[in-house]
Amino acid sequence: MKSVPVEYEYKQKFEHIFQLFSNGLLFIDEKGIILDVNSQTEEILQIDRDKIVGTSAVTILEMFTAPFESKKEFFNKLLRSGKSELFSEMNTFMGVLKYIHIKVSKQEDTNVYLTELHDESEKMHMKKRLNHTESLSTIGQLAASIAHEIRNPMTSLKGFTQLLYQTANEDGKRYLAVINDEIKRMEEILTEFLEVSKPTNNKVDYFEIKDLMLEVVNFMAPQALMQNIEIIVSLKIDSTCKILGDKNLVKQVFMNSIKNAIEAMPNGGKIQITISNTEQNDVCVELKDQGQGIAEEQLDKIFDPFFTTKSGGTGLGLSHIYKVIESHGGTIRVESKVGVGTTFTFILPQENRF
Repeated sequence: MKSVPVEYEYKQKFEHIFQLFSNGLLFIDEKGIILDVNSQTEEILQIDRDKIVGTSAVTILEMFTAPFESKKEFFNKLLRSGKSELFSEMNTFMGVLKYIHIKVSKQEDTNVYLTELHDESEKMHMKKRLNHTESLSTIGQLAASIAHEIRNPMTSLKGFTQLLYQTANEDGKRYLAVINDEIKRMEEILTEFLEVSKPTNNKVDYFEIKDLMLEVVNFMAPQALMQNIEIIVSLKIDSTCKILGDKNLVKQVFMNSIKNAIEAMPNGGKIQITISNTEQNDVCVELKDQGQGIAEEQLDKIFDPFFTTKSGGTGLGLSHIYKVIESHGGTIRVESKVGVGTTFTFILPQENRF
């Protein structure tokens, strides 16, 4: 009678745990070949069981974005002690970025390596949102305490430059014009600080998202035209599609987003805005430009306060956009490729609670 391999006896022994375990589980033999996976592993890795059973477990490890040294240490520790673990970002077979905690242990009574995959993506996203909110709160307190103190002497400076301009010679007027421009820039920075510091006291009302967007596009059209940029709006929504929220704040979000797109396209091009409904009947606003794009390593940072890729930028514009969309119960997704362009996708619920 043909004997049954020990690793399969082990699997059968723990079959009920294997299938019902809340995290991903893989059985790997001593040669590194995947013997079996449970349904949670299929969900985490976004691949059917039949496509990975019988393949090398190295394929799974290569999906992690951890540095080579971290992976090497992971292997060395596993060989030394029979146990090892690694926490890292990974790209699934469908290309989705997840945060995975992997634990591997060699079972004493067999040559099977039991591997656990813990998907901690939601926990990490919540942590990032919490850190972002705390950062904005700190900036708000800082901004509120200094902005008004700075604006008073700036107002005096602006007044004196205007008086001096009336009696200055041509060289003096050029210098004063530069000073005046710098004062205006300082005022813009202070305004951005104050926008972030404002408490979210929403003026709640229903408004039509289509009408709001067309209003914004008409306002931004002259600036776009000056930069040889065409703004195209595609409506893929029902005749009525209303949002409950602060119309002025949401308007500011889309104005700033289009402004950013224009600034990212110094050689002209097109900005495509598409308004549609999600499967959950939420409002989806997609804003796609043909600009310079954002490097992959910077995408996770663009909503962080003070982070900016612009020379002379404050790094507060996108932080404020994030704050407004979040306060309306919405989310933002960003996709970008350097040299091709960037797409911002805003999802806003039609029914909201403040």
